[in-house]
Amino acid sequence: MSRGLGASVFVPVPPEWLYEAVLDVRSFPRWASGVRRVEVLEGSDEPGMVSEWEISALGLRKRILSVLEEAEAPALLSWTYESRGSRVRGRGECVIRECGDGALAEFRTEFSSTEPAIDQLMRTSLARSAVSVHLKRCLAQLGRAVSEDDARVRVGPAEVLG
Repeated sequence: MSRGLGASVFVPVPPEWLYEAVLDVRSFPRWASGVRRVEVLEGSDEPGMVSEWEISALGLRKRILSVLEEAEAPALLSWTYESRGSRVRGRGECVIRECGDGALAEFRTEFSSTEPAIDQLMRTSLARSAVSVHLKRCLAQLGRAVSEDDARVRVGPAEVLG
């Protein structure tokens, strides 16, 4: 069963800056809590780039392989991912656009799991809410990492921010 989540961040920087920050997968551990390590296995900053992510959540560590599917500067990044053993699979995208005197990035992700415990957990509103809050915190950290004006970084629904 597929599960989807999304959130957006406004950052008072040019769209190119935000695009470059999201494209730089090696920097994710600095702003995305739970990401312990990212190693690029093949390619570099273009479609086809393969990276391995070590993710830690709820005391569990997972290794995830990700493939960058699309990279259209400075507007779109999309990727697919799957855990070792293919128990969790998904896809995500980041759409970036100019918004006033900054940039708005809309993140969306969908995933499915063949691991019954994960699938059952993600059916609960509590878990979905916790993951949504975590995503928003990470996006706020991303905004602060890219911007020199922390006070103007905002996270929320795209229709409210943009």
